[in-house]
Parts: sequence; structure tokens; C-alpha cells
Amino acid sequence: MSVLIFSGFKGYIVCFAIENRSSESVLRCSAVFFLLLDCAFQFQSDLEKMSLFPAYADQAKNLEESERPVTNEEWLENSSFKPHLIVNPPNENSISIESSDDDIVEEISVPKKRKKDKKKKHHRAKDSKTTERQVQEPELNQNFSLDLTQTRELLTVNTITRPAVAKYRVQYYLSERTRNRKHRFKRYFTQSRNKSTESDKEESKEQTLTKQNLDKVGFAKKDANFTGFRQEEELSRRTAHFNRNLTDNPTDVQMWLKYVEFQDTVYQFEKSYRKGSIAKAQRVLAERKISILDKALTNNQGNEQLLRERLRVAVSAFPADELQTQLKTVIEKEKDNIVLWQGYIEATQCSMAHCNSPAVLALYIECLSTMHKLRRTTVSEKYIFEQGILRTLFQCGLFLKQAGLFEQLWTVLKMYLELNLTSSNKAIFNVERYCNEKELLELEEVVLNSQLPHHELWLRVEKLREACHWLPRMGDQDCEDPQRIVFNEDVVELIHPITSPENIFKLVATILTLLKVPFLPCRHSTMQDLGLDYVPWCLDSIETLLPVFLPMYSIDISNKNLLRDTNRLAVGPQYIKALPGQEEYLSLIMAVMESCAECLKNQDQLAVRIWWFKFQRLLIILDVQGIFKIPPNFKKKIKTNVKDLLKREEYRNNEIFYVEYALIEKLFGNNDQCMRILKTALSMNQNTSIQPENWTETQTNQCFLYRILVEVTIELKQENVKDSVLELLVKLVLQRQITGVTNGLIMEAETKFNIVTTALLDMELNNLKAVEHFLPDFLTEWIICNGWFIFWSKGPLKAGSFLENAISTLEAKSVGLSFQIEVLHEFYCSILFKYCVENPGSGIFKMLDKVLFKSIEKYPNNLYLLAVLAKEQSLTKNMGISAWKVQDLLLKSGRAVATIFTLFLSDLVRLEHENAITDSITENYR
Repeated sequence: MSVLIFSGFKGYIVCFAIENRSSESVLRCSAVFFLLLDCAFQFQSDLEKMSLFPAYADQAKNLEESERPVTNEEWLENSSFKPHLIVNPPNENSISIESSDDDIVEEISVPKKRKKDKKKKHHRAKDSKTTERQVQEPELNQNFSLDLTQTRELLTVNTITRPAVAKYRVQYYLSERTRNRKHRFKRYFTQSRNKSTESDKEESKEQTLTKQNLDKVGFAKKDANFTGFRQEEELSRRTAHFNRNLTDNPTDVQMWLKYVEFQDTVYQFEKSYRKGSIAKAQRVLAERKISILDKALTNNQGNEQLLRERLRVAVSAFPADELQTQLKTVIEKEKDNIVLWQGYIEATQCSMAHCNSPAVLALYIECLSTMHKLRRTTVSEKYIFEQGILRTLFQCGLFLKQAGLFEQLWTVLKMYLELNLTSSNKAIFNVERYCNEKELLELEEVVLNSQLPHHELWLRVEKLREACHWLPRMGDQDCEDPQRIVFNEDVVELIHPITSPENIFKLVATILTLLKVPFLPCRHSTMQDLGLDYVPWCLDSIETLLPVFLPMYSIDISNKNLLRDTNRLAVGPQYIKALPGQEEYLSLIMAVMESCAECLKNQDQLAVRIWWFKFQRLLIILDVQGIFKIPPNFKKKIKTNVKDLLKREEYRNNEIFYVEYALIEKLFGNNDQCMRILKTALSMNQNTSIQPENWTETQTNQCFLYRILVEVTIELKQENVKDSVLELLVKLVLQRQITGVTNGLIMEAETKFNIVTTALLDMELNNLKAVEHFLPDFLTEWIICNGWFIFWSKGPLKAGSFLENAISTLEAKSVGLSFQIEVLHEFYCSILFKYCVENPGSGIFKMLDKVLFKSIEKYPNNLYLLAVLAKEQSLTKNMGISAWKVQDLLLKSGRAVATIFTLFLSDLVRLEHENAITDSITENYR
């Protein structure tokens, strides 16, 4: 190793060369060299100062003069600097610091000490130490002056980085007045940090707020000049109202929910008139609501409404991982609570960080196995645990469908049907409706050769495949995608038997709903009884909303601008849009419905058959309105399948099936054939009298037939509609044939209607099962016929009064009559809407809005009521405050169906306004 070291010494360059030395040796040599060099410089300086060398005598003299301290007067007399300055005398408070080495005296200005509070003691001590340190520093160095004046301008310079900027402790005082310290109020939960004396303890005990000394405690006076004084007074009054009512009646669930909703008003007031972080305030709001709901649950154990509200608030208050931990702890204590299980699964499923298919399916398996074990250990609650299994199955099926695992979904549903419906023929549900793979490959080639962007190519190819690939492939078949091969062993842990006969129809309804068959008609109470109302993400396809096009009560609710983008909103597998696989999937649905009907018995079989009829009728309605294109082969099969069913021995005398067949004929334009079929079915009925108690199925079917005849007559708008309708209703109530209607017959029929209706409303009524929601009910059919009679004989106001009286009477009887009350709400809105359309200037629209808003607020999942609302909005084209009221009504419900209808209604009103625009030049509509 060779290193050269250069150094300058009085104009000479000294070079040392070190060869073949290690790094450590080089460092040592370098240190010795620089030490010697420093000594040489010092020696040179001493020689220059010595008078023994005459050559350096002048330089030594000049050096001494330059090192002599310069006074202020000499500096000011410099030729280059002669300003007119006034030299201030030394300050009285200045102190002189004498240097021990060269007797240098410097004056440092130190301010006088001021008296400070005891709280500032530590600041004064700290400042004094800093001053002493700064004062003693000049003893170490004598070639510089000490600057103790703060330069605050440096703090505002943006070009200097933070370490280079001097830091000062600056205190600003706005005025010389003394600041009053705010005294804290002693509360019963506050503990003093310092040790208190006995007198303080006695005083604190006396100041504790209790009911006994509440009047003796002196509170601070309220500030009436406060901006939000009136609002605060109102909030205090309402809070006292809630506290008083909940103390008197802690089991009032609706009052608890209103109190929780009232906390949002309190939050808005605090946000407007109080200071603080908004995020922190929202967290406090959520915790306040949870505290109220916890107290409510202590008085209402296991209430589903309170539990779901608590879960909803907890989702907004806690992160997903913390929420999962809390719910897992609660579930270990309450394993039989299906609401908590659903919330626990949703906490994982709805979290982007934790959601994956294996983890979520493991939670569903754990929930189902827990419910199955609890069901086996009890007898009395067996029905309830099976309902929990069906609810979990519906939620799990939605997850599989939305995760793109339709092959696994169909395997699960088929195994449930084979296990619980069939006893001998297990192959009845082996439905093979595979698409033509060759046609699919040709379409994919067309898409790939279209030279579209890559993302568009991927999207179109995937849409084609999801429309065709929904059945699992067998293991011996060639398949490029291994995910399409599903074995029974893969999903066997999700399968559990349903043993209660009441739950068999619920199982079938859940499976058909997962296969995208909508409820017809779709009512709020039906969804609640089937346990399908609680899932907020159930609207994964447009098929669920198709019942808005199913007409009832002889009014026209068709709307071409409602759900205009049905094809765009369809998600495969589907039967709405004309794509490969549409006809195959529709055939699968019809085959499953027929197989389920074959396996069921009695009312369950009849309900599924009626559902099958109405579904085909809905498809025809959609085809007539241009929303749905029925495949050519399927359209021919509808009439054939209906006729073949009616030719069976067990269905030849079924009046309800004939009613559905007549309505299908009317949709095809055969109005005379429709009326002929209805009158033929009525002639087959053998009922001869109306019994208000212990009515038979024959009596119920007769009342249902007369009601359908009345509505078809009104819808066809024949001549003398009023007389025809009244004649049919008089025949029903008097149970005899008449020709023509007279005032005497009308009065007699009115008396008979009042007697039977009063008897029906006064008797004890039983709750309807879920399967009975799909069948005619004598109570609702009779009240609807009575309502039509009053509407045509006395007008809509009298009919409205009659219906309001009937609804209030049923509401006062029992909570379990929600289905009958919902049907009466539908009919009430229908007759008011019919009268408003036929008589626009009658002033009934306000009454219609009141009744319709009340009905939707109570039954937000009723698609018929939402369809009436949409039709009314399309006619009135409401905007501004009216539109805001509708939006507020739908969003307040908290239901997915009503919430998404907010978007559809706003789009509907916009389209109606666009269609009403006229060209000012051509005077033509757009």
C-alpha cells in the first residue's frame, strides 16, 4: 500500500511517502505528522514575536496593535463608516463580565426579575440556568463577542431548514388583566388526585346528586343569550319525555328505537353549537346509542329489532377486527342467537381485509352445525332452530351466488331438495340443462376478433361464460376450469335436514328465491315470515324487483320508464336478457318448480302451483310491455303446460287454477274467453250461504271468484260498469241470482255486508302461516268486496272511512295479523289512486299521499305499494320539496328495496320531464 500525504508549510509543499503499510499504520503516521506540523506553526509564531530577531521586529509590533481591543469610539471614527449615531449610556441593569485571561469587559443586558406565580417557578429556574450557562461561556473563548439578543425574524424565514433556525420560548400577553381560573364542578364520579381532608370528604358527600338533595343543590344559571338556547331547551324537554316514558314502560321497543333515533338530533345540535372533532363526536354518538340499546336489551331480552339496530350502530363505531372480537365473545355465551351469528358472519364477509371464500364458508358451516346441535337437544324450540338454519342457508346461498360459485350453490340446493322433499325418487332433481358449448365458443371467437380494448374483451367473454356456465360438470367430463367440478363431499357440511312440516314450504321458497324467482305478489309480511327481510345485500339481481309490473285491483300501474335498464342490470345466469343460456336457465327454473310441486302435498303443493302460474303470467306481462323477450319455444309451451295441468284428475275442479288460466287468456287478448272461464269456475262452486264463523274453503274460493270477476269487469271498462259491478256484489252477499239492481237490493246487500263484516272483525282471528300468504283468505277477500261495494255505491271517501275502521280494529286485536292489514292497505291505496286518475281535480291526491306514505313507512318491502308510488310520481312529476319528502320516506325505512327505489324514482321523474319537453319552433314533443 502506498500513500502520499501533502501539506503546505510557509509556501513549501512537504510530501511524505509511506509504502507497504497497513491502514492503521497510515492513520498513526498521519496523526504524528499533523502534530509535528502544528508545533512548527507555533514555533514560527513565537519567532516572529521575539525581538531577538530584528528582521521580525516590525511584524511583532503590528501584531500587538492589531490584537489590542478596539473601542466603540475608534470604530465609529473609521473612514469607511461615519454615521451620526448617538451612543447610549450603559444600562443600570447591565452587569459587566470580566474575562480572567485578557481583562475583557463586556456588558450584557439582563432584565429585572419580576414576581411570578408559583406555577411559573420551574420556568424561572430553567431560564436562570440558561443565563448562567450563557454568561460563563465567554471565559472559554476570548476571540468572539456573545450575542444574547433574540432575532425573531429568523423564525419567519422559509428558506432555512428547521435545524438551522434558532428556537426561542416566546410568551405573548394580550392584556395586563389577571386571568381567572375556571373552577371545576365536583361530580359524583370524580376522584381528587390529592389527598383530601375529612372536611373535604364530608363536603363532597353532601354535594353528591341524589333524589333527596336535588332541590338543595345550586346549579349555574342558564344563559338565555346563548344562540341555541331554545333548541337546547327543546332537546332537554324531549329527553325528559323519553326518560319518563321508558321508565314507566321499559318494554316499549318502538319507544327505545325512537330514543336511539333522537340521538342523531342531539348530535346535530352539538355539531352546530359545540366545538370538537367531528370524527370523535361520531364515535361518541355511536357509543351513546350502544349504551341505550344495551339498556333496552336488558328489559327486552332477545328482541330482534333491538339486536339488529345495535349491530348496525356497532358496525359504524368499531373497526372490523374489533367488532369480530366482540361478537365472537358474545356468541360464545349465546350460541342460540341467530341474529348475533348473522352479525358475526357479516363482520367478516363485509370486510375487504378479512373476506375470502374459505373463511366465510367456514363460519357458515360453524353456524349451521351449532344450530343443528342445539336443535337435537331440544324439543320445544326445534321449529325456531330450523328457521335459523333456513335463514343461514339463504345468506350462504347469496354469498355463493355473488362470489361466482353458482356450481356450488346449485349442488347445495339440489342436496337440500333431495334430502327433505323426496323419499323414493332421488333423481327427480337431476336437471341437466347444459348450454351449447360449440355456440358459446363461436361467440367468444367473434368477441375476441372484434379488436376491442383488453378490458372490454375480458368483460364480454366473462358475461357470456357466466350466462352459460352455472351447472357443475361431472368428474369424467373434460373441463378447463376445475372450479366447475363440484362433488357432494365439497359441500356436505352445509347440508342439514328440515324435519318440521311447517318449514318445508319455507325451504322451497328460500331455494326458489335463490334461483331468482320473485315473490308474486311481493309483500313485506311474507318476506318477514320467511326470514328473507334482514339481508341488506339480497338485491343482487333485477329479477327481485319484477313484481312491480304485476297489476292488481284493476288499476294500471304499467310504466315504460320504470326499470328501463332491465337488460343492463341483469346478471347471469338470468332469463331476462336475450343471451346464450337464457332459455336453458328458464327451463331449469320451471322444471324445479314443477318438481317441488310434485313432491309437496296439500296447501304447500297448491301454493307452489299458484306461484308457478303467476310467474308465467308475469313473463307474459313483461313480454307485452317490451321489457322481456320470451323465447319462441317457451311462449308456445305456456298454454300447453297450463292446459295439461288442468286436465289432471286432481285439478279439474280447482277454481283458483281456472282463475289464473283466465287471467293468462286475458293477457293474450282473449277477453271474452277470460270472462267465460271465470263464470264457468263460479258455476262449479257449490257454496250456498255466507258464514262469518268457521268458513270453508269453498266459501273462500267463491268470494275470491266474485272479487276477480269484479276487478276484470272494471278493467275491461265495459258499458254500465257500475251496474255490472254492483250486480255481482249483490249476488255474492245475498247468495241468489238477480237480474238488474234496484235501490231495495242495494240497501239489503248493504245491511248484509255490515252484519257479516262486523262479525268478522269482532271474532278471534288466527295468524296466517307463510304458505297461506299465497292462497286466498276469506277475511281480506270479503272486506275487499265490501270496499268495492261502498266505493261504487257511496264514493271513495265512505270507502276510505270503512277501510280505516277495519284496519284500526285489526291492529288493536293482535300483532300477528300483519298480512291481512297489509293487503287492506294495498286495496285502500288502489281505490284512492283509481279515483284520482279518473278525477284529477277532485282534491283526493293529498289523501292518497297521506295513506300511501303511511303504508310504505309500515311495509317498505311491498313492491305493489312502491309501484303505485312510482305511477303517481310519473303523473305528477313532483320535484323540489315533494320529491324530497318521497326520498326521505324511502331512505328512512332502512330496507334495500325501498332505498334502491329512490334512484329509480328520481330517474323516472327526469325521463318524464324530458318526454314532456316541446320544441318551440316545430311544437312537437321530443
